[in-house]
Amino acid sequence: MIYVFYITLFLFIFAHGLYYYNLDSDFFARLIVGKTFFQTASVLNWDFLSYTPTHRFIDHEWGSSLVFYFLQSHFGDWGLLIFKGVIYFATFFLLTKVILLHNKEAKLRFLPFLIIINIIPGILFATVRCQSFSFFFFALWLYTLERVRLENNNRLLWILPATMLVWGNMHGGCAAGIGLLVIYVIGEFLNGKSVKKYVITLILSIAVLFINPYGVEYLKFLFSALTLKRDLIVEWQSAFSPTGLEQQYKFAIFLILCPILFAIYAFKFRQNYKDIDKTKALLLVITYLLAIKSIRLQAFFAFSLLAFCYSDFYKLFSKKLPKSIDEMKEIVLFGIILIFAICAVAITRMQCLAWNFPIMEVEFLKANKVKGNIMCLFQDGSYIAYKLYPNNLIFMDGRYEEVYQDNLVYVEQVINAGHKDWKEYLNIYPADILIVPKEYRFFENLTKDKDEDFLMLMNSPYYALFIRKELADKNFKTPSGKASYYMETKYDTNIDWSVDEN
Repeated sequence: MIYVFYITLFLFIFAHGLYYYNLDSDFFARLIVGKTFFQTASVLNWDFLSYTPTHRFIDHEWGSSLVFYFLQSHFGDWGLLIFKGVIYFATFFLLTKVILLHNKEAKLRFLPFLIIINIIPGILFATVRCQSFSFFFFALWLYTLERVRLENNNRLLWILPATMLVWGNMHGGCAAGIGLLVIYVIGEFLNGKSVKKYVITLILSIAVLFINPYGVEYLKFLFSALTLKRDLIVEWQSAFSPTGLEQQYKFAIFLILCPILFAIYAFKFRQNYKDIDKTKALLLVITYLLAIKSIRLQAFFAFSLLAFCYSDFYKLFSKKLPKSIDEMKEIVLFGIILIFAICAVAITRMQCLAWNFPIMEVEFLKANKVKGNIMCLFQDGSYIAYKLYPNNLIFMDGRYEEVYQDNLVYVEQVINAGHKDWKEYLNIYPADILIVPKEYRFFENLTKDKDEDFLMLMNSPYYALFIRKELADKNFKTPSGKASYYMETKYDTNIDWSVDEN
């Protein structure tokens, strides 16, 4: 039955990922970095896409960019979607190995995994994000550390600094690995165990972080990024903030239920302080608090809870069923998930979509060769730059903590929120073109503006395009309305370093 479980788990993860088929807001920035590296053998450390002030930057996701660009350029959407399914299945596979380390007799059943995956789908499955590497490496490190701790297999510790060489160049979430090692040092010390091996591994793992294209500056950036305020960024807001409750209400409910479940468990299986696994308790408490603090960090608590508490709560709540009924239940679930996977492939046709971007507005500017600086949402910036460079430069994109001055995110949010001083900010950072989401008050301000500095030339369901009056032309072409056109051309760009401009 273990094979049925793993096949069911893979099919569910793969199919679930297909339903999150819109490309991530920063994905096109990743393609630019990847393309630059493969064509020039260098990593970008300067910005050429924006008209606002920028500085030399550290790209903590440059390694992920290479993987994403390689997959997209060689295998297209199929490669990206299959990669997403495989890396998340590998992540959960490693978590099951941690479960079995704690209880070799544990029966792996699909329902607990179904619950965990369903409360954090947006965090896990948004196509395709650099933090998928951090989730995988976090699970790998958790499995490795547990094998060392429970089996006294100290030789496996070399895996951590070795993989940190990769993780550190893939995503700034490598800080989670350092944090995990710190937890093991403190936890095992409280357990009365020797921590020398963990301390040495921690030092080596930190030392490995210096091996990157930026040297010591990379570590300085990681520290500044960890302490950076991101109150205006949705995924960095608290689980119980208004936005957090709106977007991740299922996980917020789960966070409320967890202390109740632990209280029930503690009451039924009373333990003395000496019997408590301090490492396990510390990991769960810290990741729980981080999950409350930030939506983006919720997956680490979900992973830790699943890996360390699966057997505890399965034992607490599961009913003993006859073997035949128990196995039949898993086979029925497999059948349902198989149908779900087939439907997901048929509906999505294994394609990544860009409908969450201002595709028609961008096509309008491209078709009519309208030049000028573009004010847009930072999450739309990388797509717009990817499609319209060099005719158009953007205000900013999702690389806010890497490239831009600290106040630019605030300025962008103030303008789109319709603050009374929005015109003043536009005068400080003048734009020729505005691509505005219609749900923002900025759209309302522009349509009611008596000065009429800008004329609205497009009004699609979700966005509106405004251009300064002096750029207006009555002979503008209407962009294509065919969905197939946008699917076929979504990766087209004029950014090409292999072309000699002379």
